[in-house]
Amino acid sequence: MNKHDQNKRCLLDFLGYVDLELNLSHNTIAAYRHDLFDFCEFLRQRSGRSLTVAGDAEILDYIINLRKKGISARSAARKLSAIKHLYKFLLAEKHVKDDPTTSLESPKLLRALPDVLSKDEVTRLIESCDGEDPLGLRDRAILELWYACGLRISEVGKLKIGDVVMEIDILRVKGKGNKERLVPFGSYAKKALEVYLRDSRPLLVKDKSFDTLFLSRKGGGLSRMGLWGIFEKCVKKAQIMREITPHILRHSCATHMVEGGADIRTVMEFLGHADISTTQIYTHLDQRYLKEVHRRFHPREKDYEPGNDLQISDMGGSPGGKTNR
Repeated sequence: MNKHDQNKRCLLDFLGYVDLELNLSHNTIAAYRHDLFDFCEFLRQRSGRSLTVAGDAEILDYIINLRKKGISARSAARKLSAIKHLYKFLLAEKHVKDDPTTSLESPKLLRALPDVLSKDEVTRLIESCDGEDPLGLRDRAILELWYACGLRISEVGKLKIGDVVMEIDILRVKGKGNKERLVPFGSYAKKALEVYLRDSRPLLVKDKSFDTLFLSRKGGGLSRMGLWGIFEKCVKKAQIMREITPHILRHSCATHMVEGGADIRTVMEFLGHADISTTQIYTHLDQRYLKEVHRRFHPREKDYEPGNDLQISDMGGSPGGKTNR
């Protein structure tokens, strides 16, 4: 077996392992595949060595090469993480005697705070879906539920009719790794869903046995790109001028909950995070909000004026207060 075939066999074994044993999402496995085949191609061009004999020097050279090509520290860290997982597998399967990644550290990351919408922008975005036709009613229901439940775009597309429990205002969500969680939704989302299910979905569905919740114009399920297109159309109608992605709805939901007084453990469960450190970024956003409150209201701050009677609610939310939606 030549080195190319040996590398390919190692990668296929590893990808089969993460698919069957770890039950990772399709997107995660696809990212692993892309990153690891890219690393193997680098080895082939640079040293011609196989995965089983490559050392830490080759791996470090690969990471440095990525950074020289303009790849961000975050993307380089993700690729190194994939390589580390691969070598843990190869070591466990006795394909290698030592793990060459143990001494390698990820590129230093300064974690960027996620962009979020203000509550006014969320309202404008959702209310841009003001059409009474079947697609307008569908789009309104999608955005209301998306924001209300802090969903990932993949989770929106996988929803079934049976996942909506109207009697108790609960949504059953299948997240990463097919992990299920129960997420409550409020009156705005409930009303939009009721209207969609009564006046829109029956006109879109072609096969009455088809149980996907949100349907396309042709009666099938909505793809990731279909949902992205709906989001972009509504962003344009709402005249939100900066570049944003659909994931901003999830970030905005979590941020507004924290600003409203929700504790971090509750938000973690709500979003379906496996690790609380992932959720803690929203406390950083809330701290930024609190710093602005301090700047405006503390008597030792330069903008303070005696008799200032501005309300914290002027800023669009407050810890312990209620959100608008």
